[in-house]
Amino acid sequence: MRHLRVPSDQTQVWLHRCRQEGWLSKASVLQLDEGMRGIPLQDHAPEEEDGVWQGHVMVHREPKQQGPSHWTDQLPPALRALPFNIWPSAYEIQGDVLMVKLEANVTEHQHAIAQAMLDQLPNVRIVCADNGVSGDFRVRELTPLVSRDGNLSTRTRIKEHGAMMWVDPSEAYFSARLSTQRQESLERLQSFRQRLGRGLVVADPYAGVGPSLPLLLSEPDLLSGYLAGDLNPKAVDLLRLNVEIWSAKHGGELNPALQVCDDARAWQHDPMRSGIADALLVNLPHDSLAHLPDLLPILNQSGERLLRGWAIVERASLPQTKEDLIAIAEGAGATAQSVEVEEIKGFSTTRCFIAFNLILAWE
Repeated sequence: MRHLRVPSDQTQVWLHRCRQEGWLSKASVLQLDEGMRGIPLQDHAPEEEDGVWQGHVMVHREPKQQGPSHWTDQLPPALRALPFNIWPSAYEIQGDVLMVKLEANVTEHQHAIAQAMLDQLPNVRIVCADNGVSGDFRVRELTPLVSRDGNLSTRTRIKEHGAMMWVDPSEAYFSARLSTQRQESLERLQSFRQRLGRGLVVADPYAGVGPSLPLLLSEPDLLSGYLAGDLNPKAVDLLRLNVEIWSAKHGGELNPALQVCDDARAWQHDPMRSGIADALLVNLPHDSLAHLPDLLPILNQSGERLLRGWAIVERASLPQTKEDLIAIAEGAGATAQSVEVEEIKGFSTTRCFIAFNLILAWE
């Protein structure tokens, strides 16, 4: 049987994707070597060369048979007799916290659903109803339903690209789906470091709990310093906790090494945070483009600098987005030596999530 070979920290992302597309076999996920997992695939799933797999390879292994194939098999018999399509079709797991959106027609069974999920998934500690994202910080409203050990805290640890990270979906936004984007950020910064011939000062003013940093801090000689912050104080608490762990493993001296809690648009007025960065990451997709004029002063405005960010835009306006980025650079007195705008995924029927990458140059 074909299995998609993925890093263990991306297992849930690919399970969800394959289940949605109808590609997932009923066999169990396999534990492979080097911290990898094998996602069992149906025969009709796309071939390895298809771009949907984002470069992940396939391996052929004997299928591992499993017990109950789905959490609904753990429901009481009376509920298993109900139509299958009334049950939630998807959920998200961060660390040992499972979040599931429940429609009104099944809320009376929410505790039975939660218990069935807990029984099916031994690595889950707590199951929560996901009532959606609210507020400026895009924080989930979670209702704990059942806990394996009585602990109702949603603070948990995840592993991404080999690094452990504290997250809390009820307090700070975090998306495991941007894992590949964070890997690409590392690669682009490595290339830019070679271009400059020295370590980089990287600014991440919308850092959240800091998922972009462990890869950068683990790369020898990549960083000479960093500035990271967020407007959400609870996110910054987790950011500081995470950076303390990651910095201890870095071993070198970093200057600056700042974690702050305030509005990134105000950084331009602080001499400790303006005019000093070699590279700027802007991850506030709904507002990135609008904030850029206030963020570019964070960059050292002499020589070449790297701008990398993410935004949600109208798909029809993609060509104009490139022109807008050039105009924003020129408004800051820079020349856009290169501009790349790439659609990452759809956001709605008319809008898409993009990554943009610019090499800016000041005289």
